[in-house]
Amino acid sequence: MITVSRLLAAVSILTVLSACSLAPRYERPEFDMPKSWRKVDLGTTPLNTDWWSRFSDPVLSELINEALAKNQELASSMAKIRSAAAKAGVGSSALFPQITGNAEAKGQLASNRTANTNFDTPTLSQEYASHQGTLNATWELDFWGKNRNQYTMLTDVLMNTVLKHEALRLSVAAQVARSYFGLLAADMQLEVARRTLKTRQDALKIYTSRYEQGDITELDWQRARAALETARAQVHQSAIAIDGYEGSLAVLLGRSPREIIERSMARGKSIRHLPAPPLLPEGLPSELLLRRPDIRASEFLIMAYNANIGVARAQFFPSISLTGMLGTMSSSVAKLFSGPAGAWSYGVSGTIPILDWGRNWYNLKDAEAQKEAAIATYNHTVQEAFNDIRQALTKQRETSHIVESMQRQVESLRRAVEIARLQYDNGYTDYLTVLDAERELFTAELSYAQALEGRLNSVVSVCQALGGGWAEPGAKPSFPVINTNELVEKETTQKPEKR
Repeated sequence: MITVSRLLAAVSILTVLSACSLAPRYERPEFDMPKSWRKVDLGTTPLNTDWWSRFSDPVLSELINEALAKNQELASSMAKIRSAAAKAGVGSSALFPQITGNAEAKGQLASNRTANTNFDTPTLSQEYASHQGTLNATWELDFWGKNRNQYTMLTDVLMNTVLKHEALRLSVAAQVARSYFGLLAADMQLEVARRTLKTRQDALKIYTSRYEQGDITELDWQRARAALETARAQVHQSAIAIDGYEGSLAVLLGRSPREIIERSMARGKSIRHLPAPPLLPEGLPSELLLRRPDIRASEFLIMAYNANIGVARAQFFPSISLTGMLGTMSSSVAKLFSGPAGAWSYGVSGTIPILDWGRNWYNLKDAEAQKEAAIATYNHTVQEAFNDIRQALTKQRETSHIVESMQRQVESLRRAVEIARLQYDNGYTDYLTVLDAERELFTAELSYAQALEGRLNSVVSVCQALGGGWAEPGAKPSFPVINTNELVEKETTQKPEKR
């Protein structure tokens, strides 16, 4: 009893002391933030995670929701989350005693030629059997925090995986929106090309009749034919673009091969009638941008490698384990559970590295280098994020002006075409003037469709750069952001499903 009491006392002391950790204290990297981004309280600018609703197009919302539910890249990403959660669960198991059960039954025939064995004695037998059943327990005392740091690292990796998934969701939604806007712009260009083709076909009939009557020169007639073929070629180019956008959307939406080939893509409003959301309010806090899932994922990776340094440092120190065994041993099954058959043992074991030829030292240097690389990646991610938002804000502001200018240009060129045709019909100008005016109008209408697409894409870029949309002061997020602590606890403590 005295020995057992001393052992329990030692275990208690070691358990208390095992609260130490050799991992460095984690500190988030600091940045020199823009002063103009510190004016607004963070609580008044929540992220709007379903930012696409700003475009007021039910079809777009339906397509994005379909993609978020069925996209295969997202499905693969979810599987990676489950894998990371399982690994974190494995890491948590190392914090508790490991108990195993063993059972053995064997018979043996000894050779009469074995050294120092004489089977001529009547009480000896060449054949004997043994049966045993044991419960073995081993518990490595986490004196240096190795197992706890390993578990911390795995949970940080889990959160890195979760946030990468959120970043991928944002990327998939943005890809769907851009492809949809590209599809609508191609629809508008096809409409312009067909209308222009029809106008030029009608005009060519008139010019052919006038050419045959000798009222116009062959030069004018050939120019009219060339202009018609230019419009016809644009019809085919627009059809190619539409097919490309529909195919890419079908893949993003996770549709089957049959649907990719046979199913057409739904449309909502025309690109002319989609609203341009208001410009991002000035003075948003820098912390809003730091909510981006890719930035948060990069930070969790730093935290993971920081904990891994603690694991590597712990390898330099002794590993102490408690062991115990409780079981029965007997030469026959019938006597296996009788009193004298009982057996038990307990003890403490320890190992310490003495000569490993620098293995632990190199492991530590590797862990430190991985943390340095993670910090550099985090810094680069933040830099890219601010560059993204800078460019996105400029594009959003300038593309609005471009659309307004293109709209006025198209209106002016339409009037110019009317005047040129009227003058030509009355003999005040040559046909080249008409062709130039029509060609400028045709090009401007095609460019106007691209400008509308660019303005909508600039809004997508702003939302993507922020990690989601923005909300007006006082608004609440459209749905709650993932509670990372609850997710880790759920994934690492849930019981396995019954099969």
